[in-house]
Amino acid sequence: MTNLKRSFFLASFYLAFILILGQTDYAGKPIINFASYFYMAIMIAIPATLFFPAISKVPVYVPLLAWAVIYMVILQNIDRTNSTTSIEFSIVVLEFIFLEAGVWIAHQLAVQISYAESLMDALAFGAFPNRVHGIEAESQRIKIELTRSRRYQRPLSLLVIEVEPEAGRITPSTMKSIQTDLMSRFTFARVGQIIDDLIRQTDLFLRDRRGRHIILCSETNFSNVELLAKRISRTVEDKTGRRALWGVASFPDEALTFDDLLQKASDRLVNGRSFEDRPVLMDAEKDTSRL
Repeated sequence: MTNLKRSFFLASFYLAFILILGQTDYAGKPIINFASYFYMAIMIAIPATLFFPAISKVPVYVPLLAWAVIYMVILQNIDRTNSTTSIEFSIVVLEFIFLEAGVWIAHQLAVQISYAESLMDALAFGAFPNRVHGIEAESQRIKIELTRSRRYQRPLSLLVIEVEPEAGRITPSTMKSIQTDLMSRFTFARVGQIIDDLIRQTDLFLRDRRGRHIILCSETNFSNVELLAKRISRTVEDKTGRRALWGVASFPDEALTFDDLLQKASDRLVNGRSFEDRPVLMDAEKDTSRL
């Protein structure tokens, strides 16, 4: 956490330094009269670098180069005299250096925040181990399962599980934010452990960026996955006190791609209610042996 604190300090000091430097006057004139678009670039660059998770996963030279190009484009297309009297080359160079420094500091802070989140996830999954994997990491296996089901005309269904947030007591905003984040991570891991105990080894157990559990069930029709969803929902509520919302979609009756299956199941997120638009299945298909 020391590096995270250092990054927060650098970011705060940087913003304060830019503000003070731009507002400090000498003999009635600003010491450095930055262009207004420089401040706008800073206001966009730092939050954009911080709040897009993908940026923290790329080398720092990528956002540095991107914002260098953006600044050059702005410099060539906006008349500086509309917002500042400083047109000296040295001021332009100083703006460029400060912008790049801000992007570098924001990237370092983003990396440290991502690392801290990874530690919290590791702690949560260490307490409640399960075999859930990210969707991106299992994209190849997803394609294989869909191809196999299509080729051999075998049933395949997708189940989405989402736990409703817990309505906790009102706390100060910062403490509430920390508490909510930690509780959501531990709840996700605990629910994952429960689901892992209820599904088969052949089922593909995934998670997405929205914090939902996704189960791709091969050789399983819509009706059987609906029964599994109800069982998971009851077990989660019994063991955690939280309601588990769920939605099911089947391949190939309702969708032909994984993304379409996921969207269809997401649209059907319910809590233990039957779907009005579910496909009609023959009695012979309603085999509950998987449970």
